[in-house]
Amino acid sequence: MAVATSIDALAAGVALALDEAASGGTNIFITVAAIGIITCLLSALGVKIGNLFGKKFKKSAELAGGCILILLAIKFLLEGLKVI
Repeated sequence: MAVATSIDALAAGVALALDEAASGGTNIFITVAAIGIITCLLSALGVKIGNLFGKKFKKSAELAGGCILILLAIKFLLEGLKVI
């Protein structure tokens, strides 16, 4: 997944740079800075919200997460064995 994400980010960056160069529009550094700042702020907000919800729903969230992981493992096993 990390490799796929990196390739996707590379393609998006190249496309953004080519689009900026072709249109003669805004400076790419301003665009990249805006994307970086917004990503940082939204990530921090997600961590804060996750922490608040984690304190409130810790036990049920752990149980639900464990069940989902077990179900995914069973699904992958059955797909690997060509059952489904």
